[in-house]
Amino acid sequence: MNKIIFIIPIFLFSSVGNSSNYHAGNYPRFSNAIIWPSGESVSARANNVSRAIERADAIPLSDTYRLKELSQYLFPSSVYGDSYLQNKLASDGFTQALGNVVKQFGCAEYRFRHDLPESTGCLNGSSNQKEAMPFVSGQFTSNRIESFIDDQSNNINFHAYLKSTNERSLDSAFGSVHELGTFFGRLAGRQSLVLSIDLQTYQLNANGFRGDKINKKPYTYFLILPKATDISKQASQEEAGGFSKSRSRILILNK
Repeated sequence: MNKIIFIIPIFLFSSVGNSSNYHAGNYPRFSNAIIWPSGESVSARANNVSRAIERADAIPLSDTYRLKELSQYLFPSSVYGDSYLQNKLASDGFTQALGNVVKQFGCAEYRFRHDLPESTGCLNGSSNQKEAMPFVSGQFTSNRIESFIDDQSNNINFHAYLKSTNERSLDSAFGSVHELGTFFGRLAGRQSLVLSIDLQTYQLNANGFRGDKINKKPYTYFLILPKATDISKQASQEEAGGFSKSRSRILILNK
């Protein structure tokens, strides 16, 4: 098998203290990001994430039919419980929660690339502060990008978010954004972006409010997005957000 060389950023450099490393507008490489407690990187030795990348085990986030088919992998029983809950979690609420986070990131990325005012969501800002490179400097070093969705039909609340860099450095594969980097296989180009989105789910009680947690700790999903340059080529930040969302793919682990 030929080795495809990718040069990217998603899960090794310190993002807050060393923002000068990113003057070219490139994120750190996911392939070099630390995933093992020993300090080894994603590409250093085989693991569930690198295997999924090299096998191109990924589907569009918008493909709800395939999401339901693969619910046992997306919502492992060791984390979320039995097949009954897996089926309830593989819903539009799940895709909306993750999709909203992806869209907000796409808008922030567009604002940064076009030197637009800092804002939240996909709103046009009026701040004198320009949007900084997301999760490298600026507001997202201390603030999350997050989404809350109540799925009333399944009585589940989804809380999806990209952690602030203060919560998790981009040295880590579980930091919020990287470029893909060097892997075998043809999943995506080397500069494709990778987002690590955390998800916490809750039961909704009889009054429609959050009740007990379903997963005891947040579970991380890895999503593959287009290159930052492709996101920046869209006509507006709203279109950039929609483009990011519609082109995002979710890695299927342990398949």
